[in-house]
Amino acid sequence: MGGARRLLLELEGYLADNHRPDVRIIGRDQPVNPSWLIQRERPWKHRRVVSLNNVGFVVTPARRWLLLHQPQHFLDPGEIRNLGNRVDREIPWQAQVVCQAARRSDMIVVPTTGMAQRVAMAAPDLSSRISVRPNPLSMEPEPVADRKPGVFLCPVLFARWKRMGDILRVIDDAVEIVRHRYRTTVEVLITATPQEAHAEGVGDARHLRFIGRITHAEVTRYRKMSWATIYPTRIESFGYPLAEARLAAQPVVAHDTPHNREVAGSALVPFTQENPEEVADAIRRALETRVPRERENPFDRDHYFNWMLGEAEATP
Repeated sequence: MGGARRLLLELEGYLADNHRPDVRIIGRDQPVNPSWLIQRERPWKHRRVVSLNNVGFVVTPARRWLLLHQPQHFLDPGEIRNLGNRVDREIPWQAQVVCQAARRSDMIVVPTTGMAQRVAMAAPDLSSRISVRPNPLSMEPEPVADRKPGVFLCPVLFARWKRMGDILRVIDDAVEIVRHRYRTTVEVLITATPQEAHAEGVGDARHLRFIGRITHAEVTRYRKMSWATIYPTRIESFGYPLAEARLAAQPVVAHDTPHNREVAGSALVPFTQENPEEVADAIRRALETRVPRERENPFDRDHYFNWMLGEAEATP
């Protein structure tokens, strides 16, 4: 699930039509652990090596490209204090490995300006090698007529560091306001299990329906029937639901941040403060919003991978 899986689906679709024997791509089927980090460094007869899993190459004799899309490795001190013990225990040592390996990379690819700023703040010496390229996303136009008014999809992947319980409690209270103040029925579909909901303290939510951890195809089906998307997470490197809403010409309720404006574009229906009143107002506006269709796909898959895996040597 999540953005990492979505990126792999886009890569698999591209490679099915475009053979790249001179480029080695890793990070598709192996977890990051010490033995794998050593094995992947053996010499390869490739012009370029590309790491998709945040950890770059160190001694491999080829052009080294690295994708960084894990914000936990680049949290600022304030975020670390706010998250406390919710930061995954392995993150501190992983972050050290990620930064040291990144210093050996020829090209560092990040999906948003915000992620570029995170990396540059943590390791200023990497700034000249960072290139911002939105993650690839291929989607066909979708009919708006099939969407059910009042149904909102919240396609999130639960993780301790995301504090989803706090966020979803605010959304549940916001929906209650919308239902009573505007006499409008709203239901929010959450891509998490009831067990996850109980663990985060929102198992008793009144207007949230937990539909389980579902496949990408199922997420697509739910999105096509939903009037709008809610994507309330605070820390993301990209956020595929924002991009999917944009290409689907579907309103997406999310924080009013430069990051979300960059990815969601005109589909964003923002709220500034994370409180029930502001979120309720954003939900109300989303119910009345018609999003214009994009003239062209800013997340074009072939453009992205032709650049990353193509013959020409690129510059940041």
